[in-house]
Amino acid sequence: MPDVAELARSILACPESAELAVDGRMTVGCDADLGLRDEWGVPTFSCRSSSSMAEAGREGSRALVTLVSGLGPADGPDRSLTLTLTGTLRIGPLDSCTCCGEERHDVLLDLDFVVLGRGNGDRRRVPLGEFRSPTLRLNRGYLQRALEHANDCHREDLGQVVARTTGTPAEHLIDVQLADLTTHGAELAWIDPEGGHRSALWFSRPARSVEELGVLLRRELHAGIC
Repeated sequence: MPDVAELARSILACPESAELAVDGRMTVGCDADLGLRDEWGVPTFSCRSSSSMAEAGREGSRALVTLVSGLGPADGPDRSLTLTLTGTLRIGPLDSCTCCGEERHDVLLDLDFVVLGRGNGDRRRVPLGEFRSPTLRLNRGYLQRALEHANDCHREDLGQVVARTTGTPAEHLIDVQLADLTTHGAELAWIDPEGGHRSALWFSRPARSVEELGVLLRRELHAGIC
């Protein structure tokens, strides 16, 4: 498996499912219930300050996280990848939700080792220094999640881009979506009464960071995409 560090960070950014074992106790679905995310190569959970997960962070409990890859199409070869991460939990900052005021803690997993596996039994240990590289923050998994977010939450904005750039009346658009997103640009796809269409929109420069990708998307698409 080439580029194991990039693949591993991509899976951390884009898991299909996750399991968490804390001192041998298994919790299923931690990616949804505990808000698992990639913070500069550190697996980070978000949980209620009174939860058992927060207490495990305060106690410095040992934990094992197993992620199933969500990269690519559902029937693609990368869906056979798994990522196993082990280390020690550590309590992080306390934040209040801007919507409901609920207090939540970050709980970080200080890694001991990372293993990338494939369904055929191939397993590779990922060097921690490479896994934590800041250059891997903008990875394939992050780009996939950003594309999915745009299609799930910003269809109206994308429709406005198509209407503005092609002259197609918005009311004539049957469907519109972001078909591709890379560090170099995006591809829009839409359907109108005349059929299906695609249009590439190139960034003025390649995005070199997560923050720069957001800036370029908003600038090039002229849309309220976050």
